[in-house]
Order: sequence, then C-alpha cells, then structure tokens
Amino acid sequence: MNIFKTVSRLILGLVFAFSGFVKAVDPVGSAIKFTDYFNALGLTEFVPTVIFLAFLLSAMEFIVGFALILNIKPSLSAYGALAFMIIFTPLTLWIALKNPVSDCGCFGDAIVLTNWETFWKNIVLLALAILLVFKAKETDSFFKTNIAYWVLAFGFLSIMFFQWYNYSHLPIIDFRPYSVGTYIPDKMIIPEGAKQDSIITFLYYEKNGETKEFTEDNFPWEDTTWVWKDTKSKVVEKGYLPPIHDFDIYSFNLKRTGGEAAVNITDQMLADTNYSLLLISEDLRTAPFKPFKELTNLMNYCQVHKYKKYFITASVATDILEIHSKLPYLIDFYTADGITLKTIVRSNPGLVLIKQGKILAKWHNNDFPTIKKFKETIGKQ
Repeated sequence: MNIFKTVSRLILGLVFAFSGFVKAVDPVGSAIKFTDYFNALGLTEFVPTVIFLAFLLSAMEFIVGFALILNIKPSLSAYGALAFMIIFTPLTLWIALKNPVSDCGCFGDAIVLTNWETFWKNIVLLALAILLVFKAKETDSFFKTNIAYWVLAFGFLSIMFFQWYNYSHLPIIDFRPYSVGTYIPDKMIIPEGAKQDSIITFLYYEKNGETKEFTEDNFPWEDTTWVWKDTKSKVVEKGYLPPIHDFDIYSFNLKRTGGEAAVNITDQMLADTNYSLLLISEDLRTAPFKPFKELTNLMNYCQVHKYKKYFITASVATDILEIHSKLPYLIDFYTADGITLKTIVRSNPGLVLIKQGKILAKWHNNDFPTIKKFKETIGKQ
C-alpha cells in the first residue's frame, strides 16, 4: 500500500507540475484558452482578467505538483490537488458533452487531448487525489515545517518569474507548428489515404403541415406527397487535419478602389528564394505603436537589400489605413486569420523571418533586432 501511495503521489505530482510548466511556457496561449472558455460560457466580462488568471492557474498547478513530488506538506498538497479535480472534472465533463471548445488546453500546445480524453484523464486523477487525501496523515513530509514553506515560496516565485519571462519575450519552448526551423509547406501536407471528415446529410420534408427529418438512406423519394424544404449537413467525425491548415495570406489594397478581390499570395510568399520579413499584428487597436516606429532602420535596410516585407494583420480596413498613415517607412499590407497570426508569433506586434517557406527566426516586440543583430541572424543561415 505504501508503494501504491508513493506511485500515486508521484503520478499526480508529475501531471500537475507538467501541466503548470507547459502553461507557464506560453501564458499568452493560456490566456487565449481562457478567452475561449469565457466566450463559450457567455462570461465575456471576465475576458480582461485572462492574463492574470493564466499566470495564477499555471503557478497553482505547478506548485501543487511541485509539493507532491517533493512530498512537502502532504495534507495541504493532497487537498490542493483534490480541490483542482473537484472543480475541473465536472467542467471537463460539460466540455466533453457540449463541445464548446475543441481542446481544453490542459497541457497547452505540448499535448493535445480530445475533450473526452481529458475527462477520463481527470477521473483517474480525481481517484488518485482522493486516495492521497485519506492517506495524507500517514505520510511524513521530507522537510520540516519552516523549511517547507521556504521551498514552496521558492517554487512559486520561480514559476512566476518563468511565466513573466515567456510573456515578455517569446516562449523558450515553442510547441506550436510555426516553431523556428519549420518548413511550412511540409506541415500543410495531407497524406495520401488520410481519414476524411465523416459527414451526415439531413433532409427536411413537409407533409400535411408537418415537417420531418430524414437522412439520405430513408428520405421518402417515392412518395410525391412529401415536399422538400431544406437540407443540412453535419460533421459527425473530423478527419485528418494537418498541423498547418489555415496559413492563408491575402493582399490588401490601400487605395480601396472597391470591387477588387483580395489575392491569395501564400504560394508566392513560400516560394520566394530571398529573405522575407513578416511584421505581424493580429489586432492593431491593442498593439503599441512604439515597436512599429523602432523598426524604421531595419525596414529601410530590407528595402535597400530588396528583402520582401509583409505587414500582416487581421484588423479591419480603417485600422490598417490609420497605421499606414503613421508609419515612417514603406511596407505592403496583407490580411490573414487572427487565430493563425496569434499562433505564428506570441507577440503583438511580432517579427518572423522566412526564406523559401522555412521559418528562420522570430522576435517579440521587446526584442526587435537592430540591423547588426539582423545581419548576424542571416549570417547564421
């Protein structure tokens, strides 16, 4: 029983510590997931708190796991784990049943589980937490009480500092499909024979004032007294989705002549054999202007050396035109999906250097490179 208790404590501790760590690597990603949850629950008034909640959740998860692994304050850590599971197990059951978000985000982008996989994982963790609570009084701490609190304080401050660093710069570990070194076209390929979406079609027919739902297998095609009213299709099982499936960049006409369709320039960008610098800002309204201005020398350097420059945003036309009027350098504007842009680089604005479809470097706006640093980066390629 002691061996089982120890193994249970270590499993629970490792899961909690890992979950907190991967969230701490990417606090912006955790904030995005909180936003998804609040929107799904209709609690949009809490959206301004998402960064604070992302920091807090990650730190609390990590410190509970940290305490369990090191057997610090056994009762306190066991009750902490149980409190987490009491809250999140019913929540993940609701998510599995209602499917308001496709991924709970419990392990960030490091490990993506389905909603049902997350729920059953939580059932196991809940059982382990209950066991540890009942056995906590029989467990001796590895540390004396006064030392234990200092160790916990050190762990908490360390994970908070780690989060702050990843928030103020780019994540030190990039679990997303746009990490440095990625050849984008490879991540867009759908393998031959890959599973396709499973779609069911519902047909709605009316007879004697009553509308009835049919499928393609049983609709009353021989009975002409039924009158067709509507057809709806539903995806019942998702097929294979490549890691990068929404990388589409469109031209934006600053002159806004009207009626001119946007042009998808994705293939052209990925095929360019020269260096291309992507200045990305998914939302211009929330982006500080100072980083844009600080890029003046670098943008002029790229202009002289004929490196292609792309300003890519998901903002509306009025915001694009406003920022264009303020920029002290020339750059072409393009649009893309906001979620895609936030996935590419966790900074608003951020920079990405690519060449022939390969991501060579990324920069947070706190770390935008000087011309010297930019030349050093290119020189390493």
